[in-house]
Parts: sequence; C-alpha cells; structure tokens
Amino acid sequence: MAKFGDLENAIMNEVWQAEDPLLVREILDRLDRGLAYNTVQTVTEILNRKGWLSKERDGRAFRYGPAATRDDYVSGLIREALSFADDRAAALVGFVDEMPDDEAAELRRLLSAAQDNEPES
Repeated sequence: MAKFGDLENAIMNEVWQAEDPLLVREILDRLDRGLAYNTVQTVTEILNRKGWLSKERDGRAFRYGPAATRDDYVSGLIREALSFADDRAAALVGFVDEMPDDEAAELRRLLSAAQDNEPES
C-alpha cells in the first residue's frame, strides 16, 4: 500500500471531513490551492480506482465519498511499515517505547479487551 501523495492526501482529508459525498467542484473549492478542475478530477478518479473513494452519479456529475476510513488508511501504512522489519516484535516494541504514556496505556487496554474477546481454543 503506497502512501498518499500530497494532493491525494489533501483530497482524502476533505472527503473524510465532509458530512456528505462531494462534487469535484466542491473538493476544489475546499482545497483553495489554485488548482485546475481537471487536476482535482483526475486525482479524485485515481483515488476511486484505487478503492479509496466511492462515486455516485448526481445529474451529469459524480459525488465522491470515502470508501474507507482514515483509520483504515493509517492501519494499512503501519502494516506496510512492519512488513519491512526483519524483526516485527522489535519494531513494535520500538514503536510502543516512543508512544506517550497515555497512548501506551490505551493500547494495553485495547489489547487486553481484544484478548478477552478471543474464542477459546
């Protein structure tokens, strides 16, 4: 899974923040970067083909909404990063060691809750 490029990331941020699917024109207006409409339309279509955006017809145009959450994206990046590690356990320990105490405590709580919900073998 490749990391989003700068414009892909900006588009996804706008779509994730929106309450409803957006037209390309609405995404362009929210970006406020002086980009060409066709540039935003092309990148939005690429994100749709990659499976990150859904699209639905609205008259002659399309509305784009998220096909996956920001959390799905981040977890995919973490999985990809771990795939490069020679020792995944050491990489995870290094990651957790750098976490603020409150985040590490939350991670321990979540892992414990997940373990409690595992079916018996």
